[in-house]
Formats: sequence, structure tokens, C-alpha cells
Amino acid sequence: MKKLIAIGLMVVFTVSIFATNGMNMIGYGARSSAMGGFSLGFIDVNSTNTNPSAISFINQRELDVSLGLLMPKVNFKNSLNDLEAESNIFPLPNFSFVNGNENKFTFGLAFYSQGGMGATFKDVKHNVFRNYDMNPQTQDDAFITDLEYQSMIGYMKITPSVAYKVNDNFSVGIAPNFGYAMMEMKMPYSLKPAIMKGVANPETGMTFGDMFGAPMEQGGLGYEEVTAYADMGDAVTAYGFGARLGASYKVNDMVSFGLAYGSKSSLTFEGESKMDMTAQFGQAYERMVGGALQQGAADLETAQNTINQQLVGMGIDMSLGMVSDYDVEVEMAWPQEFGMGMALTPNQKLLLGIDVKWINWKDAMDEFKMKFTDGTNQNINAMMGSEDLNLSMPLDWDDQIVIALGAEYRMNNNIALRCGYNYANNPVPEETIIPIFPAVIENHITLGFGYQLSEKLGFDAAYELNLEKEMEVSNSINANEYDGSVQSLSENVAHLGLRYKF
Repeated sequence: MKKLIAIGLMVVFTVSIFATNGMNMIGYGARSSAMGGFSLGFIDVNSTNTNPSAISFINQRELDVSLGLLMPKVNFKNSLNDLEAESNIFPLPNFSFVNGNENKFTFGLAFYSQGGMGATFKDVKHNVFRNYDMNPQTQDDAFITDLEYQSMIGYMKITPSVAYKVNDNFSVGIAPNFGYAMMEMKMPYSLKPAIMKGVANPETGMTFGDMFGAPMEQGGLGYEEVTAYADMGDAVTAYGFGARLGASYKVNDMVSFGLAYGSKSSLTFEGESKMDMTAQFGQAYERMVGGALQQGAADLETAQNTINQQLVGMGIDMSLGMVSDYDVEVEMAWPQEFGMGMALTPNQKLLLGIDVKWINWKDAMDEFKMKFTDGTNQNINAMMGSEDLNLSMPLDWDDQIVIALGAEYRMNNNIALRCGYNYANNPVPEETIIPIFPAVIENHITLGFGYQLSEKLGFDAAYELNLEKEMEVSNSINANEYDGSVQSLSENVAHLGLRYKF
């Protein structure tokens, strides 16, 4: 049974890696998604995920099962690449149940993809990642052709909920949530040479950081940054906990309001990772040999022997290579949010709604803090000065304001037409965006319909057109390779759902 559960979660998380309000889905279930994600001010079985107080006004048991099919398009262009991420169709499951009744208390249960982000680029070119022949006199080092940039962050929640109807017009609700998150990442990771705190020359106190960072005319290697290939291809995992609080007020049959607050969920991912400095060290070795030739080494072989002896004195054993395994912890969080919504029903056929939400990405996505421990390669340990590393990737996301507008028109007792628009300012600044974290879309246009198949069974469909957002990067604070790059994301999303009342 545990194996089946693990396989099921892997399926969900392997595919649930894109979202469109930052890392959040714009809506949950086909009905809300068809109306631009509007959900806080109206009554729906999927309110378990958004405003749990609203389920007080559902008077019979109801089940909603839906599936989103997301089709993203991600592009990355810099001086060496003009690439489109792998094309895939990603399923996004959603399940909600409400035990509706006429009593004061109403209970619900939901299982859904909160959101995530990610992308996979194949055959990326990077100036450091080449097949070096260790000869500075040749200039034909070929690019490593199978270099991959890949990421996946997914967060799945199980949410029981309870609502209390204070009176016929007012209700409150709470939905604690229990989350399971997974992260995978493969990419070059660049840092300032100062991170290399190992002592290369005990007599002078010169560190490997000094050696790599000093200008070549001063005897250094002239690097502004050093780059390793970080591989968390085996997913690291985390558990998160939080709660959503809500209140609903029906002024009358025409007007209702909703308020909802969702708490922050802190996540500490744990697992294993590899760090590969082979390409960076290969390039550095060529520069060392080139320096030895300039200083008077008789020939290439003599220069290489000189450098090899110097490296032995620095504690570097070339036979051990430059690949290390680590235990890893990554700290991040899913943000708190607050929203309010209003629904207007001017007649029995028409529903109009608006939500306004604030999402606190600034606090949750300030940086990725990464702790690497128990490094297995003594060469890398020698250069870094420790078998443990504390690193961080700056993100500096901004807070986000989301405005969701939705409408539903009932043509008759069986058919409802829906449309909507969702706007959310892009929270990702251009100086920290990287192509595998492309959570930048701002404008979403939605359409959909509902069809009542029988007295108890209904069908819903929705389509989201998430308009392309392109960002040009002038100066990246994460890596030089992103300077001057252009990165973009657009999406098409189809939702299909079944509702059953019993």
C-alpha cells in the first residue's frame, strides 16, 4: 500500500509543475477556472480550497472531481542558446467533497494541487561546460552536448474543512491543510570565487578563492564566478502544514461577500544531491598549464607535470575527480495570502463576481537556502575548506495582487456559460529570473460551460489562455550566463470536471 501511495504522489508531482499566479493555480475545479479563478464570494463545492465558510450554504452532499490539462511553452535565449523547453501535457487533479446539510456544522474534504513551477531544457550550451583536452594551446574544446537544465517544484495538499453557520446569512469556516512537496533540480550553479575557502598555500594563507578570483596578470585564474553542476535529480521532499480561515456573508439573495486568509507553510526539503566541478576545474587546469608555459616551461608535458605537482601540494588528487555526493536540505515556503470577494446575482440566470487577493511572495520567496553536508570528494572539500556548505540562491520575489473577474449565465436549467479574466502582477524580478523557474505570467483569459447531465450529475469544462510574458535580463545576480538573456512563458490549460449531488 505504501508503494502505491508513493507512486501516486510521484505521478501527481511529476506533472504538477506549472502554475500561473506565481506558483499558485488561478482556480480549483473547472467552474472557478472558467470564471477567471473567482471563488471567494460564491458558493461552490471547491470552496473547501479557497473559502471554507461558504460550504455552510451547500444543503446536500456534493462531490467534484476534475482534471486540468496544462500545456506550457517556455523559451530561453542567450548568446549561446535559443531553446524551447520540452513540450508536454501536464495533468492537474482536483477532488472536493462537502457533506452539505441543513445543520449548523458542515464538513468537507479536498485533495488538490496547490501549484508549483518548473521546466526542462535539453542540450543547453554553457561556456564552462566543454570537453577540455587539458591543452591550452588548442582552441577547439567542444560544448558538452547533453547538458540539461531541469526543475520541478510541486505542492499537494489534503484539506479537511469545517464551517459553522452562525445564522441564515453569516458563516465562518476553517480548513487545516497537510501538504507534501517535492523538488527536483539540475542546473549549473555559479558563485563568487570567495566561496572557496580552502587554503591553497599555507605559507601565504592564499585560499583557492584567492587563486581562482585574482586577475591573470597577478598570477590568478581570473574568474568572476565559479560554476558547478548541481544535480538533485532524485527528488528531495518536504512536509508542510497550515490553515485557511474564511467568513461569508449573504446580504440577500442578490449580494454576498467572502473573506479568506491562508497561512504560510514553511518547507524544509531533505534528500541527496551531487555537485560536479569537472568542467570548471578542467577549464581552470588549462589556464594553470597556460600560465606555466608563459613562465618558461619547456613544453606542454613539462608544464602539466609542474602543475600536477603544485596541485598535490594543495591537497588535490587528480585521480579522485571532481564529483561529490552530499546530503542536502533546502528551505523555502509557500506564502500566506489574504483575499476578499463579492458575488452579485441580479437575476436567476446571471452571476457576476470579483476577487482581490494579496499573496506574500516577498516573504516566502526571498531566497533558496541550501545546506550541503558530508561531502564525499576530498578534492572539493579541500577547495571549499569543509565537507559542509551553506549556500543560497537569491530570488527576491515581490508580493502579488491578483484580481479575478468572473461571470456565469444560465441559458436554461441544463446549460451554463462562463467566462473570466485574471490579472496578477509578475512577482519575479528580472535580475533573479532563471529559465527553469518561469513563474511570470500576468494575464489570463478564461472560458467554459456547465451541462447538467441528470438531476444529480453535472459536467463542467473550462479553457485558460495564459498570455505570453517575456522578460529581458540586463544583469543577473545569479549567473553571468543570464546577462542579456530573454525568457518567456505562455500556457494553454483545459479543465474537465464532474459534479455529483446525492
